[in-house]
Amino acid sequence: MSTRTRIAKYGCLPIAVLVGIIIAIGGGEDDTTSDTKPTPTASATKSAGPEDTGHTPQETAFLLTVRAKIPALEKVPDEQILDLGHSSCTAIDAGNSPTAVAVRAEEGLQIGAENSGYIVGAAVSQFCPEHKSKL
Repeated sequence: MSTRTRIAKYGCLPIAVLVGIIIAIGGGEDDTTSDTKPTPTASATKSAGPEDTGHTPQETAFLLTVRAKIPALEKVPDEQILDLGHSSCTAIDAGNSPTAVAVRAEEGLQIGAENSGYIVGAAVSQFCPEHKSKL
């Protein structure tokens, strides 16, 4: 594939990834606040609280964030979404860029580049914040 074709095809993807990341992390130092706020919402909207699901607070925050932004994931099981989040961090740990990880996620999910970028950004925010500088 030529460089022009790649730019035409993926030119807006880095922007979509960046927008998703900015929305997911909410600006940086406020991460502690965003980790604690979604938990009561989960209890209010679902009958089971976070401790009943077996999810960590980070997993609960990730699920709430991603599900609120991407209604198309409504019928996708929590474990599948969590696997995608954790595997995104694993792929970045292995040296892949967040953009490349988002492209692969989009190929599998077919939910749009912006949504895939959002998922990767939310995963980095909650599961592998050491990679925030790569976003």
